[in-house]
Amino acid sequence: MAPEFFLVWQALVNGDDGGAAAHALPTVYRVWLHRSDTPDRTGRAVYFQAGGEDYAVFASLSPKLVARRLPAGWLREKLLPAQKQATGYAQTIIPCLEGALPESWVRPADEEGSVAISAQAFEDLFAGSDVELEAIPFAAAFARELQDLAGAAAHARRSGHRLHLRQV
Repeated sequence: MAPEFFLVWQALVNGDDGGAAAHALPTVYRVWLHRSDTPDRTGRAVYFQAGGEDYAVFASLSPKLVARRLPAGWLREKLLPAQKQATGYAQTIIPCLEGALPESWVRPADEEGSVAISAQAFEDLFAGSDVELEAIPFAAAFARELQDLAGAAAHARRSGHRLHLRQV
């Protein structure tokens, strides 16, 4: 998790404009693949096609959804077989972006072939598939860690010190 999120939390627990800081905490996302053979869900990576290229979206408590272009042939030759071998199940519907979203959605990829995706575009792209996007408030996703930070901040306040976080 990016350190700026914890700095926002530090402002909250120190009482430094807590109202503004609370709104600055992001939603984080998890990508799930539902299995048809059990009620379980698995995985953190899902795949789609756009412009003849294959893309992967990985999200495990990530504040941004990013699609990364895959090397030619990797999806069907390596990734789907590896997903099936590791979990016993592989994504069955590989949506095609051009058929699911308006042309205005398609943004140019950066130099590494990555494209940022909004949560709504992700939902639209994978509608009707075995893929789920879970949106979780930052404070709920990191409740234990934030509770520990709040305890440290309370201790610092009681001892007359301010809590300072550093990126290590």
